[in-house]
This record gives sequence, C-alpha cells and structure tokens, in this order.
Amino acid sequence: MAAEARPGGSLEVISVSDMAKVDPFGAGSNYYLDSSRLNAMYDSLFYSEPKTGKALPQTAESLTADATAQVWTLKVKPDIKFTDGTAYDAAAVKWTWDEHKNPDRRSLVAGAAAAIDRTEVVDPLTLKITLKAPNAAFDRVVASSLAFIPSPSAMQKDPNGFAAKPVGAGPFVLSQWDRDSQMVFTKNPNYWQGPDLPKLDKVIFRVLSDSEQSLNSIAAGRGDLKVSVSATDPAKARDRGLGVQQAPVIVGEAIVFNANKPPFDDPRARKAVALALDPNEINKVAFANQGVPSSSLFPAGSPLVAPDAPPLPTADRVEAQRLLDELAAEGKPLNFTYLLPQNNQATRTGEYIATQLRGFKNITVATEAQAIVTYTNSTRVQRNYQAAMMNWLVSDMEPTAYSYLYSSSPSNFLGFKNPQADAALDQGRRTADPAARQAAYTELARQVAQDVPLWPYQEGRITVYYGKTVAGLLLSNDGVVLMDRLGRRA
Repeated sequence: MAAEARPGGSLEVISVSDMAKVDPFGAGSNYYLDSSRLNAMYDSLFYSEPKTGKALPQTAESLTADATAQVWTLKVKPDIKFTDGTAYDAAAVKWTWDEHKNPDRRSLVAGAAAAIDRTEVVDPLTLKITLKAPNAAFDRVVASSLAFIPSPSAMQKDPNGFAAKPVGAGPFVLSQWDRDSQMVFTKNPNYWQGPDLPKLDKVIFRVLSDSEQSLNSIAAGRGDLKVSVSATDPAKARDRGLGVQQAPVIVGEAIVFNANKPPFDDPRARKAVALALDPNEINKVAFANQGVPSSSLFPAGSPLVAPDAPPLPTADRVEAQRLLDELAAEGKPLNFTYLLPQNNQATRTGEYIATQLRGFKNITVATEAQAIVTYTNSTRVQRNYQAAMMNWLVSDMEPTAYSYLYSSSPSNFLGFKNPQADAALDQGRRTADPAARQAAYTELARQVAQDVPLWPYQEGRITVYYGKTVAGLLLSNDGVVLMDRLGRRA
C-alpha cells in the first residue's frame, strides 16, 4: 500500500480465533492466524518479501551461507533489548532454536528446527549454524518458522507468568487479554527502531469467527482489517469497496489424511476419496465459482514444478467405487470422521464434501467441527484425527512443506513415509538452482500423486482486506502483517 501511515491512533484487526499460546513454540508461527500477533510481540529476524518470497532481514543484520550451504552465519542487529531489559542477541536466538528442537516443548515448528545440527555463539551478535545437511534456502526457513525470539530469561524465570504476559522485543506489548474475545497491544516505548515506530499507539485483535460478520464489521467501520484464506472473501470485499491485497501460496485448501491410523493407513482408501470428488464441483457449489479449483500441491504456472507435473487423482467415480468395493470385500469398508475447523465456510464446504462421499456404497462419513485452537491441537499436536480439512498456505517449499512431508520430520502430522519423496525434498533443499529445484519438486509431485497423503481441491490465496483509512500495510507471503509500519492514513 502506497499511502503513508501517520503516527498515533489505534487500529482493530479481526481474527477468526484466539491464540492457544503466545510463546513461539505453542503458537502457529508459520500460520496466518497467529503470525501477525507474534510479530507484534516479538518482531521478526527475517520476513518473506511478498512478490518474490525472498527472505529480508528485520532484527537480523544478515544470514549468509558458506560454499557448501551447510554452515550459515547469522548477524543480529546491535542494541536491541527485550522489554525486560535483557539483550536480544545471538545467545537468545540459540536458546530459542534449541528449545524448538526440544521434544518436551512440542513446538509446532520442530520440523524446521530439526534441520539444525548445532549452533555456536561466536560473539554477542554472531551465531554460527551448522545444518545436518546442506540447505540453500535456510534463510527462508528462518523467515517462515524460526523468526520469533522471546526473552529466554523471562521464559525460564516464570514460565506461567510468561504465558499471560509474554516478553519480546517487538513493536507492541500485550497489555490486555480477554480470552476468546480480544487481545490489546500497546506501543513499546523502548522499541529498537526508535520513537517513530511503531506508527500506532494501540492495536486490538478482536475474535470474530463468522466470516460474514467480519466482512460486515469492516465495511461498517467497526473493524479495520482481516487476514483471510476464504476463496470468496476477496470478491465480496471488493464489492463492499474495501481494499484487498493477495499473495498466492503453495497447496491451498485440502483434505489431509492420517496415514498412521485406519482407515487411511491404506493408500487405496486415500485414493478412493480423491477419485470420488471433483475440485470443479466443489468450487461451484461451496465457493460459488469464486475460487480456483486445483488438484496439485502447486498453483498453476508455478516455477517450482514442470508444466507436465502429474496432478493428484480426481473425479473418477467408477474407479472410486471399485476401490471402495475392494476394501469392503477385505472387511474394511471405509468409515471415518472428517474433522473441520469451526467456521461457517469450512462447515459448508465440509458438509458438501461429506454429502458427495455418502453417495457411494461402502463408505460412511461423519463430520466434526472443532474450535480452531482445539482443532490445531487435534491435528498437528495430538495427531488424533483420521481426515481433516486444512488450509495449508506456504510461500515456498522450505521449510513447511519439507517438514510436513519428510518421513522422519517431527512435524509430519500426516504420517506420510515415502523414500522417493524424501530424496526429492532433500534435493530441493540442497540446491538454489531453479532448474534443479524444479526437477526435485516435479518428482515430489509425482510421488504425492501416487500416494495421496493429502488431496488439494482449491488453490491457496492469502488475502487481507481492509478499510480505506488503513495505511502502511505489508502482507508477507505466509500471512504475517508487519506491525511496525501499520497505521492510519495521514
């Protein structure tokens, strides 16, 4: 947005759910729901440039690789302090990344941190990082999943207190939290960028789960902006005269299958569901033809895969029924619960999908909607689900797609295990050459089409829509709004 933000004032952001946790381990730091609030509290080492996905420094000075891309050097900007007065430095980054790897933390981005073999504080502002294997895109890993650094001393001194009053070095401080209602952030008077930033004196994140109410609130001036993944919100927002920014992302909306639990430990069951459904029909009925139907991990025209990369199986009712009959003949008729995040669009889409599946023989489908905090815990932490609807929205294959799909990754909540896919993910990680990355991810697409660990049906778009008085808005590719520059029009 070109408009300059004036200093002062407040702004209200609408969010579909509250945060489960405010520390970077239990919050969704690579997920659009939590990332803007985390940025407000902690700022970001790096963030993704919206148009290119390139990692740009914020609290970091630089992050550079040696010739092997296995050893990286991080430089932190000088004179940054946490709000408890302690130093934001290389030691704080080391402690945070070590804790992401600590299985007792159950970090939601443990898969990203698992790539780190060891770290060494060279001097107060320099951290040497040795990876387990070369990764030419490690700076993107940091921007996406390892960017938020809390005060180690505050977390260690009073973990319970930190859960209510987090200590970071961000542009804002959490001053009030009414659970499941709102979070109020006030300007950090000692922010490292000086007294002119952040622009705002206060930001309120208000919880409103209904997408129509959210749109109506902002159109009526009772809210200022919302980050959304709904396929129908952009057109509706434009019709109401609101501003819209969008970022295309990988995967989009999909059914994810738990390969560690019956019935989807059998790849025939996963393939039967995929073949029974048609992305074009889902788009027509559930999204009023306002979305972009898909049957691929990658958006159309993505440079990450060859144009002839195979899509996932879809829309073959005869073959779907044959597989269902084959499973039933073996005493395994398909019976499962489809887990949904609790909002009106997800419910409509999920019920339509379930209704389509119920039209086949030898299949029984129930739906269950859970509040988003509970749903995230069920899928990504406890992994207590059979199939689930998921908006999987990432700006690059690194690190999230790698950590969700790699066999031994602690973040692989799908239970997907495929040696050829692992080899393709490793190859894509090792190289910065576009042609080599494309070859690797084309092979990955081939393996995913064969095994169907998930079934995308709607291309991903992260959207932010906003009122006309909002200025200084920058939407990073993974859905984070950079809070230091956000404000009102001058």
